Amino acid sequence: MLRVVGERPQSATRRRVPDSTFFIALDTKHCHIELFDPACRAFYRARLFDALERHGAQLHAYVLHVSEVQLLISAPTRRSLERLLEQVQRAYLSYFNQRFKRQVRAARTHTSLCQLCGDGLIRETYRHIERRLLVVGESRKLGDSEWSSYPANAFGRGNASGRLPIRRLTRHRCLDKLMPQKAALAGYRDYLDKSPDPVFARFLETALRERVAIEEVVISPYS
Repeated sequence: MLRVVGERPQSATRRRVPDSTFFIALDTKHCHIELFDPACRAFYRARLFDALERHGAQLHAYVLHVSEVQLLISAPTRRSLERLLEQVQRAYLSYFNQRFKRQVRAARTHTSLCQLCGDGLIRETYRHIERRLLVVGESRKLGDSEWSSYPANAFGRGNASGRLPIRRLTRHRCLDKLMPQKAALAGYRDYLDKSPDPVFARFLETALRERVAIEEVVISPYS
């Protein structure tokens, strides 16, 4: 069997992260993705996980709040990511309509889809998403909710109870310099424990929702 010299077998290395990384926000009111209860959130998350490989995408962080979904995803193109979101929305609305005997139709698949350019900016967006439940008051401390990627990224387990598999989450290469693999979990926890600069956090929040793309040199203190 032929092998390229110096290349590790596929099973021994991480899958290559697509070049383009995006922040996605779905306002559940405007996108008609109403996450009423844990069953709703679990179904939406399962359909999201199922769609990733089909569209060549990798999920790095997520939060499922009752009024909003936020995602950090790398995908080959913006259009491939839009198709992924469309597929997940169709599947979820079919479930929602059957369960609640409703006739909700898709309006929008997202309220924000912003491409992120720069490792420091992507790391700050990790922190923005992972701390979201603290900001909106649904969590009292990091890791106490199963509707966030924090338990997987910070402790290597699927959720707060450890029941959800973590294989659907991919560590973004932007974390490598900040926290080497051998100290990845502890380094991630230390990074997330630090609250962001409040002025920068407000600026990032606005930019993520208003811009199509953000260059790190424009708004981030990291370069």
